[in-house]
Amino acid sequence: MVIPLLFMSVHTEELGDDTQRTIIMIHGAGGSTATWFMQHRGLSDSLYVVALDLNGHGRTQDRLDENLVESYLEDIDSIVSQYEMPILAGHSMGGALAQLYALQHSDRLSGLILIATGAKLRVADMVFDLLNTDFEGYLGAVEEFMFHKNTSKELVEASVAEVRKCPVPVIRRDYELCNAFNVMDRLKEIQIPTLIIVGAQDMMTPVKYSKYLHVQIEKSQLLVIENAGHSVMLEQSSKVNQEILSWARNL
Repeated sequence: MVIPLLFMSVHTEELGDDTQRTIIMIHGAGGSTATWFMQHRGLSDSLYVVALDLNGHGRTQDRLDENLVESYLEDIDSIVSQYEMPILAGHSMGGALAQLYALQHSDRLSGLILIATGAKLRVADMVFDLLNTDFEGYLGAVEEFMFHKNTSKELVEASVAEVRKCPVPVIRRDYELCNAFNVMDRLKEIQIPTLIIVGAQDMMTPVKYSKYLHVQIEKSQLLVIENAGHSVMLEQSSKVNQEILSWARNL
């Protein structure tokens, strides 16, 4: 499905019964709708699952807007506005964008899900160095740092293959967005039910990031999942899906 946006379009992948409660899912840096393929399969019996490609990612054309944050938030709003009080979920950079959107438009959402993210997302210089000089090295770092050591080789390889599809300048600008992101002093403004999920072995957005979110967001629930790293929604998809469904039923 494509949604018109200033003569462009935002690509979405949707699955489920559209009479059910909607959950809209935002990928992280260099990601796409493929980030959520295990949630499409695992949630669509009970929720209407909508995953989107931010502009420049997946099948959504790059708009090359000067203000990247506002550009991405416009993408999100173009999808949220199609549904009545959806849940908004985001992974990593997507979680940062979900927080920003909730701070601006909480009245349009019934709930928020923040997965492997934080209120501040500093990026190591090594990431930018690899993107500038050694993309294969960057892909190797993705494999090393984004997954728990016990994650299946097939899952890691499939995920790295998806990252490879994203243009390097888009990945770099995503990390620049993350590096500038900081809403640590605004989290108390988020007053909608929030589910916070993090892998216990996440090396990119450690558990302490999620604990801070939990302390600051009044109506939040924190779930730390063992044997999972930064890609917790893929590594422990059954557990993540089960917890999302249980939480969503109580909204």
